[in-house]
Amino acid sequence: MTVHSIKRTPIGSKSYCSRNMTVIQAAHRIAELDANALAVISEDGDVEGIITDHDIIRAIANGNMRLGKTPVEACMSAPVITCDDSTRLSEALKLMGKHRIRHLVVVSNGAFVRLLTIKDLLEKIHEDKELEFNVLRDMAMGRMVQAE
Repeated sequence: MTVHSIKRTPIGSKSYCSRNMTVIQAAHRIAELDANALAVISEDGDVEGIITDHDIIRAIANGNMRLGKTPVEACMSAPVITCDDSTRLSEALKLMGKHRIRHLVVVSNGAFVRLLTIKDLLEKIHEDKELEFNVLRDMAMGRMVQAE
């Protein structure tokens, strides 16, 4: 299974901002989307970074920034770890584990497609494993019924 198999959500495809947006504006967008992060996208559609709820908390804790005036680029994480829709789910999970991140930016030819969360990924893997289990159980039960 690949990243493409994960259902696209309106939130996932709208979860981006520009580097010039203020941190407080990004925080409001994250809250409106009920998300944990936004990809930071250039005017050309290229991925420049990512700003997460953790980045915003660190900015608040720092206390030196005026969040209503500070641009996202001052506290975003860059470069960003990306994958494309053809990335296998297991590889996406490995990337997240290796880099200790909760979000992957899905790109196509360098352009933003959507944001993939660890929750999206784990739900899909669980759904696939549950389906596999049910098919195997049904096959085993069918064989047992036929054997009697």
